[in-house]
Amino acid sequence: MQQAIFAVILLITFGVAFRKYKFVYNNIMLGKKDKIEGDRSQRIKNVLMIALGQKKMFKRPLAAVMHLFIYVAFLFTQIELIEIFVDGLTGSHRFFSHYLGIVYTALISFIEILSLGALVATFVFLARRNLLKIPRFVKPEMEGWPKLDGNLILYAEFLLVTFIFIMNSADMHAHPDLNFLISGQIAPLWGDSISSESLHVAERIGWWGHILVVFAFLNYLPYSKHLHIMLAFPNTYY
Repeated sequence: MQQAIFAVILLITFGVAFRKYKFVYNNIMLGKKDKIEGDRSQRIKNVLMIALGQKKMFKRPLAAVMHLFIYVAFLFTQIELIEIFVDGLTGSHRFFSHYLGIVYTALISFIEILSLGALVATFVFLARRNLLKIPRFVKPEMEGWPKLDGNLILYAEFLLVTFIFIMNSADMHAHPDLNFLISGQIAPLWGDSISSESLHVAERIGWWGHILVVFAFLNYLPYSKHLHIMLAFPNTYY
């Protein structure tokens, strides 16, 4: 039943997203064609330094480091997301763990470290946007939608990381053979008296919560300034 539900939600999500992203693409294609010249190696360097390496952000060191945590965590979490897709469609459980062994444990642990850094960065950014009177965040043009948009992304980031740790820690408590670095510190908090059924429910809440936030984020992105997560790469190249 879960596989069928996941497949239906997946089809609806990508169907709705396709229409909006196609709308964005069609608007871009309204522009006149232009011959692209210049040093290709320099263009690739710009992509690596600016789009991937976040070079422009490092004018503000604190914001840059926090932003880098969120961005790198976002990139690496896509690896775990692939497994969620495989498990959702096939009904398997941690599909890659059976093939990768200790490499899988190290990879998930690394993603958890990045996710913890992203969680800290999320709280820092929420404070900067809403509690601290930083001049560039209190300008009139930042009121209304720009402020709400920024906060919505941060709320989504908080939920994504929270659901990941709920999923991994409950799974670890139910399956002692799993050994993830951060979730290993959280797992004992579930307590010895909790039943295996309750742990399974908690793991499913984390699993479904994470993927549903991802689906919502995918469809929200074309309405947000954070569409630059995708378009920064071709933008810096061209």
